This record gives sequence, C-alpha cells and structure tokens, in this order.
Amino acid sequence: MINIEWHHEYEIGNERIDFEHRIFLGLISDASLALDLNLDRQRILQHLEEVKQYAIFHFISEENIMLDIDYPELQTHQQEHQVLLARLTDKIHQYRNEVLDLEAIVEFLFEWFALHTTQVDTRIGHYLKSSNKTAAFPFPPQTLRGH
Repeated sequence: MINIEWHHEYEIGNERIDFEHRIFLGLISDASLALDLNLDRQRILQHLEEVKQYAIFHFISEENIMLDIDYPELQTHQQEHQVLLARLTDKIHQYRNEVLDLEAIVEFLFEWFALHTTQVDTRIGHYLKSSNKTAAFPFPPQTLRGH
C-alpha cells in the first residue's frame, strides 16, 4: 500500500475544489488499499471506473469554476485534464489485459494528483485571490450550510 494522505499544500483556497480534491484523493487511497485487501480483478476494475468517472465529474466542475471567473489558462487546463483522462483510460485498459498492475496505476494517480494540484490547480487559487472573482455557484450551497 502506498501512503496517501491529505496535505495542506493540496488546498487551493476554493472551498468546492478543495472538497472535491479530498474526495478524489480518498478514491486514490482506496485503490491503494485494494492492493492489501486482495480484491478480485473485477472489483478493482469497478473501483478504477469510479475513479475515472469521478475525475470526469471533478474536471467539469473545476472547468465550470474557471469559466465563471474568466480564468485565462482555461484552455490549457482543459487540455491537461483530457490528457490525464486518456492516460488513465489507457492504464485501466492495460490493467484489464494484465499488462499493468494496480500499484503502477495507483502511483500514476497519486503522482499526477500531487503534481497537478500543487503546480497547476494552485494557479486557479492565486488567480481567485488576485482577481477577487467568485464562481457563480458557491459551495456548499446555502441549504447545505444550515441557513
């Protein structure tokens, strides 16, 4: 199992993105745990599909925030998301065909998450702070805050 923990440097300062990043990292951690649990290949493939589908959701959510704030690096960021999804899809395919093991996928996901979050996503946070712009749909919505 790879030691995967949340660190303060993963926070970019946007409540919604930080919340989603915590879930994403939790899913990666669960994949790492699957290494120790001896889960069958089909169960692991199902979990990897969950990771991929969550990544798709999170990327759309993050891109919507970038649209709301007129983020100047949106197109480049979207391309990076597309590359990640293509690489993840390929790695899942390789795992399905027993060309790649789960540990290699977990390492790829964690390294990508850590680097992307601390080097690319933090620029969104810096832009938000410097521009004083906010997303159209704040998170959590008022109804979830108990107001």
